[in-house]
Amino acid sequence: MESKTQKFDAVLDKILTDLVPHKRICLQQGILQYCEGEFKITDLDIEFFKLLRVPAPKLCPTCRRIRRFSFVNTATLYKHPNNTPGKSGNIISFVPLVSPLIIYDVESYQTIFEPYTYATMYDKARPFFDQFYDLRLRVPQPAITRDPSNINSEYSLNGKNLKNGYCVSGGLNSEDVWYSQIVSDSREIMDCYLVRKSEQSYESVQSINLYTSSFIFFSKNCINSQFLYDCRNCQDCFGCVNLRNKRYCWFNKQLSKEEFETSLKNANMESRESRELLIEKFWAFVKTQPLNASRCEHSHDVEGVNIADSKDCHYMLNSEKSEHERYVDSVVKHKDSMDVYISGGSEKLYETASVGSQCANVKFSLASKFITDSEFVINCRNCTNCFACIGLENKSYCIFNRQYDKKDYFKELDRIKVSLLNNDEYGEFLPYRFSTFAYNGSSADLAFPLDKISTKKLDALWQPDTEIDLGGLEVISGDALYDTIAGVNDSILNMAIICTETGRPFRIVPTELAFYRKHDIPLPTVHPYRRIRNRFKFVGDRKIYKTTCNFCKKNINSMYNPEENWTLYCSECYQRDFI
Repeated sequence: MESKTQKFDAVLDKILTDLVPHKRICLQQGILQYCEGEFKITDLDIEFFKLLRVPAPKLCPTCRRIRRFSFVNTATLYKHPNNTPGKSGNIISFVPLVSPLIIYDVESYQTIFEPYTYATMYDKARPFFDQFYDLRLRVPQPAITRDPSNINSEYSLNGKNLKNGYCVSGGLNSEDVWYSQIVSDSREIMDCYLVRKSEQSYESVQSINLYTSSFIFFSKNCINSQFLYDCRNCQDCFGCVNLRNKRYCWFNKQLSKEEFETSLKNANMESRESRELLIEKFWAFVKTQPLNASRCEHSHDVEGVNIADSKDCHYMLNSEKSEHERYVDSVVKHKDSMDVYISGGSEKLYETASVGSQCANVKFSLASKFITDSEFVINCRNCTNCFACIGLENKSYCIFNRQYDKKDYFKELDRIKVSLLNNDEYGEFLPYRFSTFAYNGSSADLAFPLDKISTKKLDALWQPDTEIDLGGLEVISGDALYDTIAGVNDSILNMAIICTETGRPFRIVPTELAFYRKHDIPLPTVHPYRRIRNRFKFVGDRKIYKTTCNFCKKNINSMYNPEENWTLYCSECYQRDFI
């Protein structure tokens, strides 16, 4: 196929032809504490650079991941002033108060916002990212990303067909969900992460087909159970690990129906004090049992952790149904991509965050869907052949939000990309300052926490704790709450509970209280955002650890930190003993 950007391709071809495996020093060495310092450019890397038509990166893989993570907010919400012309007051937003972006309420953004009015032209004399950032500051940002199919879910992010969601991120085809992330085809879900096809589930992580169960991790098809880890087809089980097709088991010991019911009654799960003791006992027991260190299932030639149904993927985490990927996190049905965070059903992506849904050949982009043959796009939808654009929908042949005809578009695109290559500006993701979010309110903070001084070195935002107006509410310490839900009356709905871990106040909403009463769950003493943070540790800290199999002693990858005394098996040894 004839090149449409011949001058750019000629310059890039020379760069890629001369590129050979080598070591280089990350530009953030000495700036970011997690930096790898020296890193390798390998033959496999170069293969991807040639496929995706990009030069080699300047940052090490870890620094690139952290930068992408800082562009995603999975939970945090704020009250933010509405900057829509003619409107005032505060609106619910995932944009922090320290952000310099112009924030429109969702309805106004969808109806009165006209992105062409912000069109500009590229100035070769100015740095590209300075010009693009100027556009970023001028183009309004929607207060929140929420699909119009969602019902009664004002305090929720993303997702589709979510009904009665409260503080939910990524709820899909689900109803009555609270304080959860990535929940699909489910009902009555509280404090869960990555749960599918489940009902009446509480405090569970990465599990499928659960019913009236709580504290379930990496399990499938479980009913009326509590505290399970990597179990399948279990019913009426408690405190078990690695079980298959079992009933009435207590910490992996087979009991009779009567013995199990007696043990369950004596466990006194209605009591918060009893629950906390059982949580400690459960995790101590989990560490004594063999675990699949990498959690890679039904995959071939993969290097990473928590991978399913994939092949030819390297340095991949928390992904499934993908092929020929490198340095990617949280992708599904993906192909031929590198340096991607959160995407699905797409191919040939490079350095993107939250870009997906039938995207192809997209680079250096953020928060966009149904995009093809485009670079540096933000908050765009259903666009093709766009470059350095923000907020466009159903558009083609645009640069800096300016419309071109097809011929002039490629002529101008070629000129700009050659200029970027010659100025050593082409090939990197957006700088931290472009993020909608503060670092301490982003996914980066969950996996790679930093203090305020460190984030300033990255030119990232930092949202300080804000004074919360309790409006005369009665205040109660989490430590002073009743031990069981039975002692709680409706007056709790008019109280502010002080989190026992952070000291931040939070409230209980009526539907949440009804859930606790229905399932005899004691009130939480920890703020919802801290509960979310605590929950993420159960899927590892988003790192790939090197360790050895406790049984056969071969070198393996692990999602678990080996210094925390887990009993770690390679996939082969684990499957031999437990599958």
